[in-house]
Amino acid sequence: MLRTAPSSGYTRAVHPGSGGGKALLVALALVLGAAVAGACSSDDGDGSPAGGAGGVPSGGQGGAPAGGTGGGGTGGAGGEAPVPEQHAPCEAGSCWSASALELLCGPRSIDEDFSSGLYNVHEYSLWIAEGIGVEISLAATAGDWAPALLLRDEEGLVLHDGAVALSSAAASIEVLSTGKASGTASFRITAHAQQRLSLFVTAWGVVDGGFAEPIPTDAVYALDLAADCAPGELELVSPPNFDPGDVDGGYVVLPPAEPAGLYDTKHADCSRGIRRLIDVLYTVAWQWHERDPSRPPIHVLDLNEAWCSGVDHATHDDGTHADLVVGCATDVSCSDKAPVLELAKLFVDTGEVCGIINDNTSEVLGQVNGYFDQNHAYEPWHQTFMRNIGGHTQHFHVRVKQPDGTCN
Repeated sequence: MLRTAPSSGYTRAVHPGSGGGKALLVALALVLGAAVAGACSSDDGDGSPAGGAGGVPSGGQGGAPAGGTGGGGTGGAGGEAPVPEQHAPCEAGSCWSASALELLCGPRSIDEDFSSGLYNVHEYSLWIAEGIGVEISLAATAGDWAPALLLRDEEGLVLHDGAVALSSAAASIEVLSTGKASGTASFRITAHAQQRLSLFVTAWGVVDGGFAEPIPTDAVYALDLAADCAPGELELVSPPNFDPGDVDGGYVVLPPAEPAGLYDTKHADCSRGIRRLIDVLYTVAWQWHERDPSRPPIHVLDLNEAWCSGVDHATHDDGTHADLVVGCATDVSCSDKAPVLELAKLFVDTGEVCGIINDNTSEVLGQVNGYFDQNHAYEPWHQTFMRNIGGHTQHFHVRVKQPDGTCN
């Protein structure tokens, strides 16, 4: 008989692809009266919102929002607040697609340069978590140029044009410094829904010249990002296509990956567990893919054995277990231990996992267990979060907390 899945005992977030935050941002930009926009005075005194530093041609790169003038983010008639200039850095300029950045917790620093002479814009794909404040700064560490930071959402809406920022129900942005005079551009963003954005590193000479001007080849920069949260605070996300009514024996099914490519499953009958397990697997798979979409997806094998033919596990009998295969992240024969450490720490960061079994080196186990001990106070499965048990050389055996929140 079908029955409602057991209560998970934790708070789930809405998947970023299922909310209306991005559509709301577009609407806010087009209807100036509905936007809560503004340019904060910068710490270097060069952040006047009207006209910027020379502006771009009327209409900007791709047209100014309705009511705007197209000149440096000036607002429309009637005294509306200014909105960001709608630049198109990669469409108008020579753009290098740099590495993807994830802002889960803590600091991140990147040192780069424009020495190739081929590009006047560097684009970073940026994922930010819901409710976590993040400060982003760009410092010119060599060369004679004024750094500029721009931010755009997945719909192409410019949220920050270097001098003017748009705040809305989806994200709050505060301009700290434009970089025109101080040599450092910076802003602070707090996302009210987790989302992926595009961060553009360029120079004010490039922006003011319509993205046609070069950047000196001796230009070097430091890009620093700092999230407010501490490690171990990754909020769970439910699959957008999850069906809470698809229940058998009290267990719910991990649906096919949406979007495609996050993970694959063995069979629906082998993919049933408690809601907490479903959300943990989806959240980690999504984070794993967002950090680097070129990596192989997570192969989710047996969650349960009661309905999964041809398997016989000593565990996997209460909806809290799963086996995962993720290339070098779970294969102990790989010499590169960075993937296994990253994947294991993602599970730690959910705060909902009791433990992982993987026959890895003592160094890997020590780092993962130390990371768990630093960030969580609950008792893990058999008192040790990551354990070495025979038969787990090529896969992770993951166990989540039981419906009552305990591990043992």
